[in-house]
Amino acid sequence: MKDDRGDLDLTKQIDDLKKEIEYLKKEITIAREDGNINLIAADTQIKNLIDEIRDKDRRIIDLMNINDSHKTTNGDLRVLNNQLLRENDKMKEVLDKSVTKLRENGEI
Repeated sequence: MKDDRGDLDLTKQIDDLKKEIEYLKKEITIAREDGNINLIAADTQIKNLIDEIRDKDRRIIDLMNINDSHKTTNGDLRVLNNQLLRENDKMKEVLDKSVTKLRENGEI
């Protein structure tokens, strides 16, 4: 004799629910694994960004040191340039005096 109770059969409903529970457990496991993979990927990205920030911080420090060095060198070059300009003016005076003296003596 065939059982025609269909969905009213509690044993069938329990079996269906057990199957659904097992399916959902598998889905949860997959979702957790995906979540862990996403966390690992995010963690790796964060570590990469931290490394990039550290590299850029080091580069900034290097550039600031170079800038300070250039400021010092530029200051030294300005002092030297001013000294050379003064010596040039002195040399011009000496040459002008020498040319004037040579003209006065009729040598040029």
